Amino acid sequence: MIFNSVSFAVFFPAAVLIYFILPAKAGKARRIWLLLCSYYFYMTQGAGYALLLLLATLITYITAFWVYKNRFLLTLSFVLELSLLFFFKYFNFFCDTFGIKSGFNILLPVGISFYIFKSLSYIADVFKGECKTERDFVKYALFVSFFPELLAGPISRAPSVLPQFDEEHSFEYERVRHGLLRMLWGYFVKLVIASRLSIMVDLVFSNVDYADGLQLLVAALSFSVQIYCDFMSYSEIAIGAGEIFGIRLHENFRQPFLATSLSDTWRRWHMSLMQWFKDYLYIPLGGSRKGKVRKYLNILIVFTLSGLWHGAAFTYIVWGFLSGLLQVLGEATQGVRKRLLTAFPVKNSFTDKVHSYYMRIMTYLLFSFTAVFFRSESVPDALKIIEKIFTDINISVIQSFDITALGLGTFNLCIAFAMVVFLFITDIIKEKKGDIFCLVCGSAWYVRWAVYLFLTLAIIFSANIGAAKFIYFEF
Repeated sequence: MIFNSVSFAVFFPAAVLIYFILPAKAGKARRIWLLLCSYYFYMTQGAGYALLLLLATLITYITAFWVYKNRFLLTLSFVLELSLLFFFKYFNFFCDTFGIKSGFNILLPVGISFYIFKSLSYIADVFKGECKTERDFVKYALFVSFFPELLAGPISRAPSVLPQFDEEHSFEYERVRHGLLRMLWGYFVKLVIASRLSIMVDLVFSNVDYADGLQLLVAALSFSVQIYCDFMSYSEIAIGAGEIFGIRLHENFRQPFLATSLSDTWRRWHMSLMQWFKDYLYIPLGGSRKGKVRKYLNILIVFTLSGLWHGAAFTYIVWGFLSGLLQVLGEATQGVRKRLLTAFPVKNSFTDKVHSYYMRIMTYLLFSFTAVFFRSESVPDALKIIEKIFTDINISVIQSFDITALGLGTFNLCIAFAMVVFLFITDIIKEKKGDIFCLVCGSAWYVRWAVYLFLTLAIIFSANIGAAKFIYFEF
């Protein structure tokens, strides 16, 4: 069962309906119901996966009773949880890398990286005294398995989410409407934009040897937008679904393509994961407290491991390392670039805007450059793509280029382009005004219903286009 499936369209309303039929004061019954819904939701991915989820939950639930200031138990919890992650996600990769015959045919359980990291954040917060030990097993198990964010995040934190399961959540029309609009927006971005772009991206990246440099460049730039739309859409649906139940989840994206540097991009992209790595790896390694060299090394370590977290392949490791390296280079050259900018003879509001746009464009291009490794089947393929982009674009290639031949066709290409423009306009509005969903909900009725109708019709007409699966399900 995935968010954009018929089965979820039946499951979710039933889960919400029974949740609100149960009295608000019957908190235990509501928690049990949500826990049952969450495990059922996960078991539709594979019945045996529920046992692994339960085991990961039990490890941190039990050790949390004695882990406060106990470094041995903290280490034991991390070792046990990460051992589960290693075996199911990285064991085959490890064996293949070192030429070992494992004899195991291990399938990657969906969402394991997300709920393992969520469990680890809980045990670390209890160790530091930032979170009380949760004695109610049902409530803690619900925190780990809460179905809106179970498969692909956001990675919520126990101190902010656990207390919400004790609150009495009544059916509030404004809150539910806001949550439904976020879900509708998520479906729109996934089905109307990401699914269309996936057709073109998949076609080009699966034919690297036959594609020319310009086709590969278009596909690489399109993939950055595709993965943003794909992952952001899942987060919006998850956060909106949680809001309907009265549970506020961690925001995960904040207009990343309006960033003026890669460091700024990563403060806006997959924010719950980046915050996890900052709090539980970067700061314990010393952060920026031990000099610039150590800081740069810590950034490289964090982003390389972040790449490995995304997938058991060298492409992800190289992607993570490059993402960190470009940030290090950007920070190391910041002083020189500032002095060059200061020396520029003309400086006014116009040149400031031009420079700001230039920085955003360069940041997007650098992000897309690293994303080639993220999307490619292998490191040699990624290197071949980059080589072709820099060496295989000439006048004849430009003159013969036909973007409509990249799988989308003229009509769907125009729709995709128009909707990408629409997406970036909404991102600009969100950057300036904040919560755009509140703006829509507070508008006149005819504006609200025009938005509802437009999004709904666009979703309906795009339902059978492109890839249905969310990209981050693979991680």
